[in-house]
Amino acid sequence: MYRYFIVILILTFSISVFAEPLTLFFTNDTHGAYLPTTYRTEEGHLSLGGYENLYNLISSQRDTLANSLWLDAGDQQTGSVFSSLIHKKAIGGAVVEAFNLMGLDAATFGNHEFDQSLENTLRLAKLAKYPFISTNLTFKRTGKPITKTPYKVFRRGNLRIGVMGLTLTDLPEKVKIENVREIDVLPYKQAIDRYIDELDRKTDLIILLTHNGFEADSLLATQLDDRIDLIVGGHTHTFTEKPKLVNGIYIVQSGAFLLYYGRIDLEVTNDRISNNLSETVCLFPVMQTEPRPETAFSRFFHKTVGSIDANLSRVIGYTEVDWIPDKFRESEVSRWQAEALYREYYERFKPDMAMLNCGGIRKAIPAGEITLRDMTEMLPFTNYITLFSCYGSDLSKLIEKNLELMQTKEHDIVQTHNLAWQTREGQAGTEIWDIRVKGEPVIADRVYRVVSHDYLTGQADKYLMFKPFDIDYTGDLILDVMVRQVEKQLGKKKL
Repeated sequence: MYRYFIVILILTFSISVFAEPLTLFFTNDTHGAYLPTTYRTEEGHLSLGGYENLYNLISSQRDTLANSLWLDAGDQQTGSVFSSLIHKKAIGGAVVEAFNLMGLDAATFGNHEFDQSLENTLRLAKLAKYPFISTNLTFKRTGKPITKTPYKVFRRGNLRIGVMGLTLTDLPEKVKIENVREIDVLPYKQAIDRYIDELDRKTDLIILLTHNGFEADSLLATQLDDRIDLIVGGHTHTFTEKPKLVNGIYIVQSGAFLLYYGRIDLEVTNDRISNNLSETVCLFPVMQTEPRPETAFSRFFHKTVGSIDANLSRVIGYTEVDWIPDKFRESEVSRWQAEALYREYYERFKPDMAMLNCGGIRKAIPAGEITLRDMTEMLPFTNYITLFSCYGSDLSKLIEKNLELMQTKEHDIVQTHNLAWQTREGQAGTEIWDIRVKGEPVIADRVYRVVSHDYLTGQADKYLMFKPFDIDYTGDLILDVMVRQVEKQLGKKKL
């Protein structure tokens, strides 16, 4: 009997001491980057990224692993033609279908999952065969999580892994207001405290899957205790070559656009990560891979890409200069688009000027051909044209904010057409003077009419610094407007 008792003690001791392995794969801010991006290097050209290469790399490794988990920290949407496709009644549904077939285990919401509408966001979540875990997004009316999944417990071998999902608290400032009007965004710590006790009882390891930004994650880590083991983050496109340790919690991000993916080989002992990860490289390039045998993913991917190529390779115009967007400065492309917006609506509405935010222009187009795909990827947001009114006295507030943003880069600036001004150095610093609209001095109490889009009017307190009035919605999509203007102005102008 004594011998059996000793054996039982040894077995119990072994179970508590021996580490359980888990390989964690992670991605974030993939932005529909379905094709590789090619870079010029000293050694030649290098191609990185793309869904097919990612799938081949991760699936080939998972085939040899006993315990693995793949988490995505949001912003799967917005940035490419692939992410603008309607699949199973959801804009961006093709992206979710691709991740379904690639074997993603869970995701959280980024701000770009809300670019279209709340209804579309929920359709994407319903289409996903993996859970969109959302701990801090709740419906205002009911107080319940928007996906009914405030956390998820995964079983891998003897391990129970708990995952919570957090979305940035300034979500309403990143998307159109009406898209999130029905949602409350809870503070991170408050949302975690709702569930941490019950989740800790059920698990051996707890991971926060966040779309908050690296600095916000680092600050959050200082407010947490050792029940949280790891933060897999997104939003700021931070490249963490090695995990960062803050208050005993590791924090990782994999950059953006699928140039890299993350892999960490964990050892878990007694509810804690027992191996030292601080000096372990955790990011790896998404290199070109050899074709694998046909799978459900490859069939879907190649069929979708073929459809894109057939529909969107059409040349619609030509540009003589590089169109390179800049969030914090006027550029050739932002000036052209603001003027094109004004031209499109001049005959119908006689606006005095046009305005758009530079951050809405998302892709560079080199001098040469402009395809429909180029324009779709340059303007991926579902922004609709609006007209609004303001007083002449309001315009100085916009100009002051623009000049401030050029220095602070807090967020993108507003490109204008038909609005001009001069600056000079005075005793109190830079002074704005001689503000003109269409070449004429601005009259303070005069009402001016502006053509813009609904994102800018919806974020007026952030961009315009005044409250627009007499807002009219045209129902026209800015992408459609710019495509028409390219065809009209640049369609016959070959280089």
